[in-house]
Amino acid sequence: MLGQSSHRCLGHRGQDLIQGKDRYKWYEAKFCAEDQPEWNIGRFVSSRQVSPEYRAVTVECEASRERIPLRAAYKAAGQRASLRINNGVERNCTVASPPFPESINYEPLFKVRGDLFAHEIKTVREPISVKAELTVMVTRKEAPEVYGMGPDDVVEVGPFVGTGLDLRSSPLMAMYSCPTVVMFVAGKGIATCMSLLESTSDVPNLSLEFRRDVRVYYKAPNASSIAFKDRFDDWEQGGPLKILTTTTSFQDAFDDDDSLTYDPESTGAVILTGGDEEAEREALEVCKDAEISKILTDSAEQAAPVFLSSNPFQDWMSGKARRPPQRNFPAEPESGSEQQTSSGTPVAV
Repeated sequence: MLGQSSHRCLGHRGQDLIQGKDRYKWYEAKFCAEDQPEWNIGRFVSSRQVSPEYRAVTVECEASRERIPLRAAYKAAGQRASLRINNGVERNCTVASPPFPESINYEPLFKVRGDLFAHEIKTVREPISVKAELTVMVTRKEAPEVYGMGPDDVVEVGPFVGTGLDLRSSPLMAMYSCPTVVMFVAGKGIATCMSLLESTSDVPNLSLEFRRDVRVYYKAPNASSIAFKDRFDDWEQGGPLKILTTTTSFQDAFDDDDSLTYDPESTGAVILTGGDEEAEREALEVCKDAEISKILTDSAEQAAPVFLSSNPFQDWMSGKARRPPQRNFPAEPESGSEQQTSSGTPVAV
């Protein structure tokens, strides 16, 4: 009967399941790794002196998208790593290794989508762990615990800091309209340079193999301070790239490079000085004299991404409804006035 079929659905304790508290959570999207800890235990791998001032320290860290949320992951060259040694002070370190390729997360991403292989059944499984090596470049002064880390130390890796180089919105990404790239590198910027040059094709990179000419002008205080010299040959084999070192100035290195032929309109510049404002101003001055206007610097990071909310009705339920975006309509011309058409010809309205 109608009266019997219209009763409310009650739980075993008489609770109203239709209007139950937090019922909306039944329908919330669950983003992967959102319930995982921010800090994960890593493992010391190696440490080597790359210059009298800088040391490259390599640790093994968690890189699985089932354990590391996207907002905390290493996604772009220029981001900084958060490290804690023996539960001590958090240190933000310049990263020298490239962003982790998407290929290492094939299995975790397949799993978080809810896909199954033919022989599998739906059962609760532990999150998949994916380990990757992370190399940071530090000095004794800025991060003494990381600088002196050894096999017996406990290292924790936290969320990566910053958004990285603004490659996505840079005109340098148009590789065919910007076939020539000149890079000015100094100080800790060599670590970001290494990260950028060694990035794989599935993360933002310079696509060296499609460029016509790439030059790296690396300035160091003296010859013994040139870091990662053992990597130079590998970088030059990755594309039409040539590395020129100098112990004087960027201007001298640029002027002495007689083999570079460039068109300012189709040439871009990348300035990586690791926070050295004086070196950045010097590189910008070289670009100004060379009439190069397409410039990417490590001091200007890309815009922070906007992450979706797991509950699209959260603002509505909390009483803080968002205002709809305002559209700016063009003003209507007055009667008898002239209006430009798309072809530029004035027409009467």
